[in-house]
Parts: sequence; structure tokens; C-alpha cells
Amino acid sequence: MYATRNFKFTMKNTSLIGLEYNFKIANSITGILDAGPYTIIPKQGTVAPGCDENFIVQFAPYEITSDFSRILSAGIRNLNSEKEPLIIEVNGIAERPVIHFELPITTYRERKSKDMAHIDDKLKIIEFESLGTFVRNTNRFMAVNPTSQGYEFEWEEIVEEGSNKKPLFRCANPKGVILSGKKSEMVFEYTPDTVGEHTSHWIFRIPSEKITQEFLIVGRVNEPNVLFEQGKLKFGPLLLAGKHKETVRIIN
Repeated sequence: MYATRNFKFTMKNTSLIGLEYNFKIANSITGILDAGPYTIIPKQGTVAPGCDENFIVQFAPYEITSDFSRILSAGIRNLNSEKEPLIIEVNGIAERPVIHFELPITTYRERKSKDMAHIDDKLKIIEFESLGTFVRNTNRFMAVNPTSQGYEFEWEEIVEEGSNKKPLFRCANPKGVILSGKKSEMVFEYTPDTVGEHTSHWIFRIPSEKITQEFLIVGRVNEPNVLFEQGKLKFGPLLLAGKHKETVRIIN
């Protein structure tokens, strides 16, 4: 649940005309059109002669059921009657997590990989951007309890031993309870005092379930974009001892 798995396959057109296709997903037992947690991309189109096209079947369950089996079939126009239709059986297994975090999308991991810096795949990432220093920035996200019972949670920052650095990140609700089937809002604050990029490691715990999840919190300070509306002032000709006034506007 709350995750997506992809399966990729390729279809090649060996004929001399365009291959028009249209995929359908049906229940394997009733035969009724029912995609359930499955999606195929692209669903319809045309493969040019002598070319091939890649397809992705996505499995994204949001509930636990006993049967995720489906039949994926392709309606191909002008298919030779002697050829078997394209039919693929799909199936999947879903497990109910104890906790799910609805985190904002971040490209931090991808950006770091370009700089040859590896970020552990197990880390969940929370990213801040601050317009200037000494500004309190807030990041909010929801934590979902999809289980049948409530539990307590707690946050803890991992501080290097002997470090005297002023903490730049703060969790507004370091402890709390998430009821069964409910969401709880998590709030983090970032107040930078210097320009640059700052990081902090945190651990989320559910003591009763003996579950921990590591987080990497990243903060980046951007310089305020302040400029003058005009790049120059021209007063024009003036008599001696004359006065003229112009107004300069600052854009933030």
C-alpha cells in the first residue's frame, strides 16, 4: 500500500503498416472491465512500421484485498486472424504498512547523485528553502496510521557527539499519538543563521511496534531577490540652484 511498482515490456511492429493498439484491463474472474490498482502507460496509440514501443504497467494498491489478479489485453487493429491476441496475466501482493508519510516531492537525491554523492535509499528526505537568514520556515506533512490500532510516536534528532552547533531545525510536535485509520500532521521548522546548505538527521520511532525510520532534513538559503525598478536616473536639464526630484522603487 501507498507505494508503486512498475513492470516494463516492449512491443515490436514487424509489419509494413502502423500497428494501432488499445489496452484494456479486466477482472480475471468476472471478465468485467476493472483496472483496480493497475495502470498501463501508454494505453493506446500506434507503433510505426519496423519500430518498437515500451510500455509500463503500474501497480499502486491503496487497500488490501485477497485477489489482485487482472487480465491485460491489447486490441490490435488488422491483426492477422491466425495470430493469437496479446493477453497478459498480471498479479500483485500488497502489505499494509504500520506508518505512511505523505511527504512533498523532492529532487534532492537526484541532484546529489549528479554530484557523485550517494544518499542512502532508506532515508526519507524533507527539504526546505529559505529566502534569507534568520527567517523561520515551516514544512508540514501528514503521517497516516492505516492499522487497526493507535500508537504513540516520537522524533529524535541525531546530534554528533561533542557538537556545539546551534540547532537550525526543530520539530514542533516531537511526541504524539496517531489513532487508527487517522492522519497526524508533522511540523518541522528551519531557521538558518548563515548562508549555504544545512543538513540534520532525525529518527522517527513507534516504540510499541519497534519501528524506526531515518530522515534527512535539508535546508538551503537563497539570497533575497531585491532590485531597483530602474537601472538609471535621468534628471534632465536644470537651472542653477534648481531642484528636481525622482522616485526610485525597490522590488522585493
